[in-house]
Amino acid sequence: MSEEVISRIKQRRRELKMTQTELAKAANLTPAAISQFESGTRKPSFNTLSSLSDALKVTTDYLLGKKDRGYEDLLADPRVNVMFRGMMEFAEKDKETLYEFYKFLKTQAETETPNEGSADAE
Repeated sequence: MSEEVISRIKQRRRELKMTQTELAKAANLTPAAISQFESGTRKPSFNTLSSLSDALKVTTDYLLGKKDRGYEDLLADPRVNVMFRGMMEFAEKDKETLYEFYKFLKTQAETETPNEGSADAE
């Protein structure tokens, strides 16, 4: 497996603040398998890569390094997909309220200390 795939799996897991055990559970794998994928000692099958992409809420193309994250990856998260579809029907003032809330959450996330919620390998 390429270093890029290994890096993207690990990086995305950390972005989501998931432990290897949490990722394993979400992808119906074992924690040992996740550790082996991230260390490069084992390669995921296509079906496993698909499960990992679902659990990490990105496309397989992103994990394979064929493209950077984009709109498709954002919508790969079922919660985000539902929110975006619903937001299209909101009145403009409600969209503005959501945007202000987004800015508030983003500011909160940026001011957290780097070690808060750390989810490195176990």
